[in-house]
Amino acid sequence: MKGYNAFRKNEHSLILPIIALAVSSSEPPYHAKPEGTVGGPPADPKAIVVCLLIRAIFGYSYRSVYSFLASSREYREVCGIAKRLPGCNTIQEHCKDVPERYLDGLIRLTAALILQAQDRTKCDAGSDSTGLFTRKYGRWLEVRNSRRRKKRRFVKFHAHATTDAEMPFFLSAKVTKGYKADSKQFRDLLRKTGGIVEIIEDEALDKEYLSRLNAQLIANIGAHPYVALKENTSSALSHGYPAWNSMVHEAWEHKEEYDKHYHRRSVVEGLFNAFKERFGREAASKIRHNQNVDVFCRVLAWNVLALAYHSYG
Repeated sequence: MKGYNAFRKNEHSLILPIIALAVSSSEPPYHAKPEGTVGGPPADPKAIVVCLLIRAIFGYSYRSVYSFLASSREYREVCGIAKRLPGCNTIQEHCKDVPERYLDGLIRLTAALILQAQDRTKCDAGSDSTGLFTRKYGRWLEVRNSRRRKKRRFVKFHAHATTDAEMPFFLSAKVTKGYKADSKQFRDLLRKTGGIVEIIEDEALDKEYLSRLNAQLIANIGAHPYVALKENTSSALSHGYPAWNSMVHEAWEHKEEYDKHYHRRSVVEGLFNAFKERFGREAASKIRHNQNVDVFCRVLAWNVLALAYHSYG
């Protein structure tokens, strides 16, 4: 607790350089219009991303982000905004120009930096998903088992995350429509994790991810699958996916040990809960792309906080 309190007291000086490092290490998210064209002067695309991340991390409005940076030349220099500070309306307007793929790349970059700060090349991981309401009030818990129609007002955030006991973080993320199934997103999440972690030892998933294909995908990267079996799971026939046979027999014959590894997934549930408590439970933009960008910025913000925390420690 003392370490956490000390971290929070110095969070601006710790977090802003990491934001600047992550954004400066990548290509510009989009091409700004040339100087001298009709309209106002072009805003630096990287400065837009920096402002969006500050908004996500500290929960500021667009106006507050501008005020925060305008009030301190030191903060602007640390963030790498040497020239023109974008106005609040400019930040909001250019949100639609930031590609989701660009933010996804930054999430993986920060995950790699966290592992480097921890001086490790392997971890345990798990996947889960949650919904964020696109209006002001709404609870995913009330509709997650409902029909497709009730889920339309949500965006669904899928993530592959570590199951560390202290400050877990996201390895990859994906945002879809609220009614999209979890199991079909797992292949993409696992693919994005490639190149970040050399070795994933255990992969814990809930029943939503139960399939022969997912068990084999986990085994193919050298990890050990621990997927919760459904009550009606009665066949261990592999049907071309040998990892399924091994996993089901292990769950039946060594249930206590299997459950011990599987319940590491509860760390991912706690991570999602902490994520919502910190960054909110809704993505209230009217534009679908901006909703997705907002969620990706929050995921990246969590990883920035985790990197700052582990680097400080």
